[in-house]
Amino acid sequence: MESPIDLHPQPRIDVHMLTLDEPAAWREACLASLEGAPIRLHVLPGIPGRIGEARAAGYRRGNLSLLSFVDPDDLYEASAFTQLADALDACPSAVLAYTDEALMDEQGRDVGVRRLAYSAFQHAHSASHVHGLIVMRRAAVEAVLAVTTDIHPMADWLLTRLVAQSGGVLHLPIVGRRWRQHPRQVHRTADPTVVRRIRQTIDQATNPWR
Repeated sequence: MESPIDLHPQPRIDVHMLTLDEPAAWREACLASLEGAPIRLHVLPGIPGRIGEARAAGYRRGNLSLLSFVDPDDLYEASAFTQLADALDACPSAVLAYTDEALMDEQGRDVGVRRLAYSAFQHAHSASHVHGLIVMRRAAVEAVLAVTTDIHPMADWLLTRLVAQSGGVLHLPIVGRRWRQHPRQVHRTADPTVVRRIRQTIDQATNPWR
């Protein structure tokens, strides 16, 4: 396992990257886009067919109070990490902060921008509503992480919605992530039964007396 990489003299966020079979050029471009971000980067091998388990291993790395993840097929705005960390520092009741995201095609050409002001209803019903660059408090993640470890492929959706149940959510109207669209994206082959299970888990967490 590789040692973590501090991309700033004073890292504020533990960030993990799961690698699988993405092109090396994409992974290298992702790493280059992170230069100067106030993060401690943990690069781990993904687990095919078990993204929830792999994500959990990533989130457990390090000891900083803020957590995030990056995907090796995407690109990021390094300064957005600072803005998200600052926003959480300024609002102690918030447990999650996220940005808008730009879309790019497989070759990295810009397609458009998704502007997604926060809606708890949309978050509960859409895997891509909170989907830009996301930073969360470690304590809030650790409190719900066990519920997500056997979820594949949309563990991030379930995790962020469960985290959001424990405090405020901050939306920063800036682009923090450039999401690459390509045929190998895992969510394109999602099992409908997984989607139903995630929605049921979210519903039970939101309405425990049902």
